[in-house]
Formats: sequence, structure tokens, C-alpha cells
Amino acid sequence: MAMWQDPDARLEMMADRLDLNQSQRGQLQQVIEQLRTKGQARMDARRAMRREILDMALQPNPDRAAIASRIEEASQQRVQFMTDMLNSVLPFLASLTPEQRDKLKHLMDQRREAHWGGWGWCSWGRQRFGWAN
Repeated sequence: MAMWQDPDARLEMMADRLDLNQSQRGQLQQVIEQLRTKGQARMDARRAMRREILDMALQPNPDRAAIASRIEEASQQRVQFMTDMLNSVLPFLASLTPEQRDKLKHLMDQRREAHWGGWGWCSWGRQRFGWAN
């Protein structure tokens, strides 16, 4: 699990497990750098926007329309982030062989299962909400 916290080790592990060639390794490293660089700034902006929305809601007479407008803006920013991420990742994914794509999907499924309890409810959600079992 500690390996997942070290970006360089994670890159090498993925490259080795997917049997990437040098060109693919370079593309993967570039994608990870792009996502890392853009991701931190976006995360900070989202955090600030959530704080602003909460502050607006906690006013004595909150302006519902203004809050809804900020929520819509946050939603649009999230869509833009996902679109940018897709644009960064698709060229790398296109360079993979079908076998490498299958291996990548398997790695992602394993990670999600270990970390979140699968693609549906996470493990704590199943315990917390008895009806989700």
C-alpha cells in the first residue's frame, strides 16, 4: 500500500505490470505529470468554492439563487476537469495493446476493490447502511 503513495514507484509498477515500451512509459509519465500539476490547483479551487458555498448558506438570509449559481459553476468546473483529464489520458490509452488495456483494467479494478470496496458501495457504506448489503 505504501507503494501507492510514492508516485515514482507507482509509475514503475504500472509500467512493469503493463509491460510498457519506452515510448509508452514516456507517455504515461507525461500524463501523470499533467494530471498531478493540474489536479492540485483544481483541488484547491474546489475546496475554496465549497467553503464559499457553505459561507453563503450560513448567512442570516441566504440568497438561494446565488448559492445555486455557485453550485452550477462548480459543476461546470468539474465537467471541464473531467474533459481535460480525458484529453490527457486518451492518447496514452490509444497507444496500449488490447492485452495492456485488459491488464490496466484489472489493476484499476483491484485497486478500487481494495480501497473502496468495488465500483458500487464502498465497504464502510455497506456496513453503515444495512439496506445496501
